[in-house]
Amino acid sequence: MIKLIGVSKEHQHHMLLKNINLEIERGKVYGFKGRNGSGKTMLLRAILGLIKVDGKVLINNEPLKFGSKYPLKVGVFIEKPSIIPEFTALKNLKLVAALKGITDINEITKYLVELGLDPKDKRKVRKYSLGMKQKVGIAQTLMGDPELVVLDEPTNALDRKSIEILVQILERLKQQGCTILIASHQLEDIESVVDKVVHIEAGALE
Repeated sequence: MIKLIGVSKEHQHHMLLKNINLEIERGKVYGFKGRNGSGKTMLLRAILGLIKVDGKVLINNEPLKFGSKYPLKVGVFIEKPSIIPEFTALKNLKLVAALKGITDINEITKYLVELGLDPKDKRKVRKYSLGMKQKVGIAQTLMGDPELVVLDEPTNALDRKSIEILVQILERLKQQGCTILIASHQLEDIESVVDKVVHIEAGALE
């Protein structure tokens, strides 16, 4: 499904990614593990075509070009939730739903409800706790049955119960054939759903 061949990224004479060779199978969950600054997020950005790299990224055997439309239906959560603080959670979700062409209100709200948030909550998201904002971001990412889900540190600010719910959701998506990439420096929180752990240190696979 996704193949990286000799992928490298240099910035100001510093190698952020070093000759990455990796194959990602459809319907599997990959956990990218490494310390902060190890290159996990940069690798996810390379896989998504968000940065220009040396080497090749192939999606279903077709080269991915920087800046081109991504060939898979994808949900992306990288670094922090892309939510508008002056909107309610539901208004944030409806905004993303419109971009994805989703009109069914149940599809828009189902992950919000499953993660323990109330779609009828009239508070603006800026008044939410960090964990609640994280859930809104995750709900946006999973909406619309993506073929590929990319999650960067998804368990940040989540309590144990919320992490367990997230694991159940990811397990269900995996059973439905979704490919899931998760970057975390605390992968043990969700290791039960992970099929393969990819260790990265100083921009290189170990």
